[in-house]
Amino acid sequence: MLKTFLFSASCEQKKTNQSQKEPDTSGNNFFPVTQYILGQIKELDSLPITPLKVTTVNGKADSVWIKREEITSFIQPFITSVIDSITLHNYFSEKSFLDQTINAFTFSYDPVKSLPDSIEIRRWDIYVDPQSNKVNRIYIVKQMNTTPMKTIQLTWKSGYFCKITTITENGNSDQEVKEQELIWNFND
Repeated sequence: MLKTFLFSASCEQKKTNQSQKEPDTSGNNFFPVTQYILGQIKELDSLPITPLKVTTVNGKADSVWIKREEITSFIQPFITSVIDSITLHNYFSEKSFLDQTINAFTFSYDPVKSLPDSIEIRRWDIYVDPQSNKVNRIYIVKQMNTTPMKTIQLTWKSGYFCKITTITENGNSDQEVKEQELIWNFND
């Protein structure tokens, strides 16, 4: 499926001469982000390593080795809302382009209309290596329907780490920023 994306994107890219194409609201080309992340978790679970979780709150860091059983609960906010064509094609459009500055095909998904309260996902991006056709990185933004208001962001670097950044609005422009990074490959 991803090769179809890349072939389609590269053909479209040549037609548009390195510029962004118009949004595709057909819903047929969404990359199955949730399934990909679940596959990465399964792969991670099979590795003979212990992941390190580094938590940073307002500049102060702490770290702890975590058990494999904790990985799924750590990533839970980003796998409970399924990101795929079936569930979100009515609300998001895909734009793709070859970003030569980072040497990656970039697939960006943005809302095409107002989102209902039941959809917390605000946008996501997928970065694919043009030589290997493999996903390098995924970035997701969710706006939680909570009080106080929270925005959570996931950065998933395939085969290396994932990081969740939580921004909590405490009113009067006060914010608390908490980063939790789960590292399983220290060769990056």
